[in-house]
Amino acid sequence: MIRIAGATFSFGDLTIEQATVVVDELGFDLVDVGAGWSNYHQILPQEAVDDPDGQADRLRRVLDAHQLAVSELFIMHFGHPINHPAAQIREWTRGMFEGITHFAQKSGFESVMMIPGHVHDEEGQSAQEAFDLSVEELRFMVDAAQQRELQCNVEPCIGSIAEQPADAIRLIDAVPGLGLTVDYAHQVQLGLGPEQIEPLHPHARHFHAKQSSPESFQARPDEGVIDFPRLMRKLDADDYEGVVCVEFVTQEPLLEAGWDFKTETARLKQILDEALATL
Repeated sequence: MIRIAGATFSFGDLTIEQATVVVDELGFDLVDVGAGWSNYHQILPQEAVDDPDGQADRLRRVLDAHQLAVSELFIMHFGHPINHPAAQIREWTRGMFEGITHFAQKSGFESVMMIPGHVHDEEGQSAQEAFDLSVEELRFMVDAAQQRELQCNVEPCIGSIAEQPADAIRLIDAVPGLGLTVDYAHQVQLGLGPEQIEPLHPHARHFHAKQSSPESFQARPDEGVIDFPRLMRKLDADDYEGVVCVEFVTQEPLLEAGWDFKTETARLKQILDEALATL
């Protein structure tokens, strides 16, 4: 069964307490939560690592007050990409990841998600070196997550070592147990159409849904190029049994252009719900 979730980090710099009110009002009963940077910083990673039980209890109280369940914890990174050339930074990231998976398990998350890393040209890192370090670190992270009964995912995103579908699949093949959180908006920026993105589906354990166009990373739900009814039909045909999370991210230029992220989120949720109802 496909489930629809909302991202608590889609509405600017709201606290988790404020954001849960919004997603509840929009009709979601399942959410993704952010623990990264900027809008994603609703769960402070260091606090979650230092006091996983206390921070998990706090999050559960907030979610239970609105009868919300959690799906994926979007960690992104801990200030440095996972494949940073410096060994001491990678070691620190490993420690942070182990700590936050403790928090994620206690909080009831199904999965955690990271960005797969990029090529550090300024450090003299080659593309192959970047890929190999990501593989090494993600193997550790998959094992650490599995010990906590969590799925570990990465997002094939623009600017990363896995932005092209073939590169993402190569990474998946190199890291047994790793899954993908797929967001078509990233591949739309590369000029790819659905037929070129759909090979990612067999490896997807989670989806993000935001409308997009080649001209703009984020577009209004009725104005972009992503055919969400088609996507939902394809996921159903692929026997996908996971979450599709509506995940717009507040940006100042869009606010200045008159966007209301609550309105856009509600409209995309409606499109997805209507598509599901026809399956």
